[in-house]
Amino acid sequence: MSSNIFLKLFIAGLLTICSANARTFEGIPGFGRNLIVRSLPPIPDFQSNLYEVYMEPLLFDPTKPPLQAVVVLAGEGEGIQGELTLSQWTPGGPVLVQGNVSGLAPGPHGLHVARRGDLREGCKSTGKHFNPYLHRHGGPRDPIRHLGDLGNIKAGEDGVAKIKIVDPLISLSGPRSVAGRALSLSSSEDDLGRAGTEDSALDGSSGMSIACGIIGLIS
Repeated sequence: MSSNIFLKLFIAGLLTICSANARTFEGIPGFGRNLIVRSLPPIPDFQSNLYEVYMEPLLFDPTKPPLQAVVVLAGEGEGIQGELTLSQWTPGGPVLVQGNVSGLAPGPHGLHVARRGDLREGCKSTGKHFNPYLHRHGGPRDPIRHLGDLGNIKAGEDGVAKIKIVDPLISLSGPRSVAGRALSLSSSEDDLGRAGTEDSALDGSSGMSIACGIIGLIS
């Protein structure tokens, strides 16, 4: 095995080990500082390829509590209720969405952030998906998606959905902030824009909103 191939395998293993340790914060996978890799070219008769691996510096105080928001979901006359908490430890960093929703029909339901925090006419007045960059609908891990696309949650046979989502795009401050907008739950599964139809590209063909609530900052 050449020294170059050996070094590449070594650095791949090092990254795997470092990533497991560095990208965990408060027990949330993927929530931490990024690893940065820099490669240096070989020098004949002196050194082979060199790789430097280092971690982004902390630009915030990890001892401070996260910025948080709460959503109290209320159903559209179907007995659906729930409470979700949104937490963000770093400015502009990922947001943890967690909580429970009860009274749902068993199976998957689309979850998204709506444009307006307006409940005067129920969930209907919250508007379409929050989409400040004018993209087509997609899944939460797609490079092209509405900012408010959070994918699906799944209710069990007891009608309860236990939710724990880490989303890299929404924020609780700045231009991507969802504070003051609404979180909405759909009647059907979100196809994540995969069906190739007009409705799929707009809202994932996930049906009408069956529950919603305003995202309100609490810290």
